[in-house]
Amino acid sequence: MSEADWRHSRPLPPFVSRWGRVVTAFLLWFAMPAAAAAQRPARDSTTKDSLPRAVLDPVTVTVTRTEAALAALPYSISSIDQRELRRGRATDGLDEALAIIPGVVVANRYNYALDQRIAVRGFGARSAFGVRGVKILLDGIPQTLPDGQGQLTNLELGDVERIEIWRGASSSLYGNASGGVISVTTGSQRPANLQSTVRLTAGAHKFRKGLVSVAAPMGAGSARAVASWTTTDGHREHSSADLRRFSFRVAQPVSPRTRLTVVGHVAHRPEALNPGALTQTEMDTLPIQAAPRNVATGAREMVTQVQGGMALRHELPQGGAVDVAVFGLRRDLEEPLPFATIDLDRWTYGVRASTTLPLSGLPTVPVVTLGVDAQWQRDDRLNRSLDGTQTTLDQFERVAEIGPFVRGVVALGSRLFLTAGARYDRVSLVVDDRLLSNGDQSGDRVLDAVSASGGITAGLTPAFVPYASVSTTFETPTTTELVNRPEGGGGLNLDLAPQRAVQYEVGFRGRPPDGRLRYSVAAFQVDVRDALIPFESVTEPGRQYFRNAGSARRRGLEAFAEVRLPAGVAAIVAYTYADYRFEEFRTTDDTFDGNEIPGIPRHRLHWSVRADGFGGVWAAVDNTYTSSFYVDDANTTEAAEWLVTSVRVGWEGGVRNWRIAPFVSVLNVFDQRYAGSVVVNARGGRFFEPAPGRSLVVGVEIGN
Repeated sequence: MSEADWRHSRPLPPFVSRWGRVVTAFLLWFAMPAAAAAQRPARDSTTKDSLPRAVLDPVTVTVTRTEAALAALPYSISSIDQRELRRGRATDGLDEALAIIPGVVVANRYNYALDQRIAVRGFGARSAFGVRGVKILLDGIPQTLPDGQGQLTNLELGDVERIEIWRGASSSLYGNASGGVISVTTGSQRPANLQSTVRLTAGAHKFRKGLVSVAAPMGAGSARAVASWTTTDGHREHSSADLRRFSFRVAQPVSPRTRLTVVGHVAHRPEALNPGALTQTEMDTLPIQAAPRNVATGAREMVTQVQGGMALRHELPQGGAVDVAVFGLRRDLEEPLPFATIDLDRWTYGVRASTTLPLSGLPTVPVVTLGVDAQWQRDDRLNRSLDGTQTTLDQFERVAEIGPFVRGVVALGSRLFLTAGARYDRVSLVVDDRLLSNGDQSGDRVLDAVSASGGITAGLTPAFVPYASVSTTFETPTTTELVNRPEGGGGLNLDLAPQRAVQYEVGFRGRPPDGRLRYSVAAFQVDVRDALIPFESVTEPGRQYFRNAGSARRRGLEAFAEVRLPAGVAAIVAYTYADYRFEEFRTTDDTFDGNEIPGIPRHRLHWSVRADGFGGVWAAVDNTYTSSFYVDDANTTEAAEWLVTSVRVGWEGGVRNWRIAPFVSVLNVFDQRYAGSVVVNARGGRFFEPAPGRSLVVGVEIGN
């Protein structure tokens, strides 16, 4: 496609380009919701325009593996409900909803062949594909493999009921690659009668998405099935994709105290073209183009994944519960890349068991959780040359992880809570080399660690809850990172060590009883040893290898506030300050001591305002600002800062017994040209993955 075929607005003058967008964004922030609120009927002058006062129920979360009151936890934990996830959104990626969570960066590659790059306090920022450093759970089933590699293939955002995010080191409960946890829940509520929903969405670049869900009571339990399909041409050349998903969930009590839940997920991506990353010059001149080498080699991904699980929960007469879950996954992947064609046949299965017991015989009534996780992974990996004539890697990889853990919470009176936990993880990796023409490079490694956490929370009042905690985290290299050896050949990279970190955190949060405000502030420092750092070789650009940095330090501040104003208006502000640096990092050629860790902006600010007007009309304006940041260890190249504004407008009402909710969204209102994501330490300057310009999304949800 020539530049003449690309319709992009002319760059604005520097002053207008930067400050004009800021001013206009703030005007939109107030004007749009005010217009919606203005549609409300006039009130009597003697009526106070205020929110009703009420005593709010305590906020509880389950991301800590047991249901717990947020007020008692010394960690940074946030939750997002279904309305925030779906209202006026395409439900095409986690970046749409997680922008309101400080400390979390979801960089959208706009490349369906690769997952979005998710980083929590810097953990996961280095990922070239999939999700690293962050544990992903879907209805309690790990989407993170025992070697630490995670993926979002089975996640249908349009069916999500709730997302909980634990920011920071959580290995004491979740083990390997737990620099943070994202726990996703779907369909947990039992419907009173047969319910069906259809959601249709269309947008720029021939984006089309449909979702159909059916839920029904089944005796004392329930059943739910969801099917979705997504197709798009992509906003860049060589970026079209076709994705189909199906899932079901059946929950049924088998006794008054015992409940059985069965879930299944199928995802089929017959083709997702991979446009690759661009240089700064290519992005400035024609950001819709694909990397020439990706086009020439037909880079793409084709994958089919099936996952199932069964969970049993038994509530104990004296309080507490026993939870047992078994699960399995089958993944069939074919991925032609610019440097090789990869065929992967993967089986993963595991079991999770835990029991929570209140020790009522002791005066402080502590609650103790004991448990164990065990997972096994079997990868049959075959790498071939681009023309398919030569086998470059043929090996069978096995990973086994076992992790017993214990966690306890002690209430000292009614306002002071002590929390402590520990876990031992043992990860064994075995490679059987079947390509013996260059010698037998079979091998094995055992990586293990003890992770611990402890903290104190003081629930002085609901409006002010201070806390402090110390936690450690443990992250092994994945099998892909271990088998990608710079010297070539099969086997394992014996020089690559696990990454370990210690996190110190203090913070406070509050939610006054009148319900007008909720807020949180957290300050933290993470000391990282042997950080896993990606790099590319001169001979194979696009293929990532890994090495360890000596030490790094991350210091940050996270702040969040949501305010409910009169006339149905609510405002949200989330800010993250991240000062992440290498303390000691030297290679044979360079010294990076004191440099900023690439891939994470120092400042990130999101502000939005929403309003519910008269007759079911609603409006929202969302703004996200990201400061510039380095994309390489040497700190020689930066991704430019950007500010993106989006507007959502819709109506929620009913016709007879049907609920109807149409919406219109304008994304990137000011047509900002920016990099949605970057490839850290890429060769040849191909760091940048462009985001689309101004685009329109329309949709409707119909249900009973």
